[in-house]
This record gives sequence, C-alpha cells and structure tokens, in this order.
Amino acid sequence: MTEETMNWYYANSGKQIGPVSFDEIAALVRKGSVKPDTKVWSGQGEWQAAENTALSSLFAQQQADSNTPPPLAGTDVDNKYIWGVVAVPIIGCLIEIMVGTELIWLYILANIAFCSLDERKLKAAGHESPTSWMIFVVPVYLWKRASLLKQKKYYFWGWIAAFILSIGISVGANEVVVTDTACAIVTDIIREQYYSDEQCKAVTINEEVRTGFYTATAILDTGEKIFITIEEVGADEISVVIPEQ
Repeated sequence: MTEETMNWYYANSGKQIGPVSFDEIAALVRKGSVKPDTKVWSGQGEWQAAENTALSSLFAQQQADSNTPPPLAGTDVDNKYIWGVVAVPIIGCLIEIMVGTELIWLYILANIAFCSLDERKLKAAGHESPTSWMIFVVPVYLWKRASLLKQKKYYFWGWIAAFILSIGISVGANEVVVTDTACAIVTDIIREQYYSDEQCKAVTINEEVRTGFYTATAILDTGEKIFITIEEVGADEISVVIPEQ
C-alpha cells in the first residue's frame, strides 16, 4: 500500500485525530487545518511533519496557486529592532540612575515598541511573528523568534548578559549613593555631637550584614578611620550610627 491509499492520523492540540483517508487529509491541507509542520502518521514509520510526507506536493501546489513567495531565510531578515530589545535593560538602567528613580513603565513601553516594530519586519519578510503576549516575557519572545527563523540565539544570550549587567550597574550605583549620603551624615554627626571641624572624605562599605544594613568605614580629612553602621530606612533615606570607637 502507498501512503495515498493508507489511512492517516494527524496531531491537533496534543491529540491524535483519525483515521482519515488521503482525500480527507488532503482536504484538511487545502482548508489550512493541516499545516506543513503538523505531525502526521500514514500507517507506518514514525510521526513526521506533513511537509515531509506524500502531502508535500499539496503544500507546493498551494504555494503555486497563491502566487505568494516563500518567507525570506533567517539570514535575510532585518534584526535591528531585536537588538534594540537587547539594549533596553542597559539603557533603562542608565536612565534610572540619571533620574534617581525606578522606571518600570519605561522598560515595558520600550519592549512593546521594539517588539511591535520587529513583528512588522517579520511579517514583511513573510514570517508569522511569535505570539503577541510574549512581548511581556522578553526572553521567551527572543528564543521563539530565533527558533522560528532558524537563527543562532545570539540576541537571546545577549539579552541575558545585558539583564545581568544592568543588575550589577544598579547595585553599584545604589552603593555609591548610599556611601556618598552616609559620608555627608557622618560630617554632620561629628560637628553636632563632637563639636569638631573634621569632615568625612569617603565611606567604604565593609559588609552588607543583611538587606539594607551595612557595616562601613568612614575616612576623615585628617586620615582617621572610624567604624560606622548604615541602614536604609526608606526609598531615599538612610540612618548612620557611629558606635563607640
């Protein structure tokens, strides 16, 4: 028996549908219910993508009838907007540092903008873009896109690296703000409680004992070093204590 005379099965939403005749499954191909990547079984061997079976000629005929060119190869698709998505964590982090506040909405809007522009590029190249909700889960969108276009996943790993780097930059910037603020407070404490003209020149964090609580060393303009503790008590407020030395 040939594949054309055997009963067929096809996969749909995780279920095996069949048996159906070759004419019936051919009709499903023409309707679009069975696509080139739909897994089918013709009664022998393993399940295969429909385009790799006797149904392949039907898809070729559909292509010829529609007079629509096949999608561009992944190497010919413009990736400039997707690299914009990769840059969002770093750019967003730097803008947050400049304005001094968190801007979650900035990341969301930037990702939506770049992914929407990228979707247009994909459609213009003849490809269906990943599901729209994936815009809100950026690494999933990048992975699916690379798989769809059969591209190396460079931009997926680039985004992962950029995301980790942005966290490091944010932590470092926050530490600078904490130490600079703490140094100014140390100077005020020395003047108000010890009636001295000494000034704090720098503060170095020794250890983060727990989240938002640090032990540190303040260096005075005389070269003297004093032990202090720093605690973040609010979004933009810290408390500094100078224990007995």
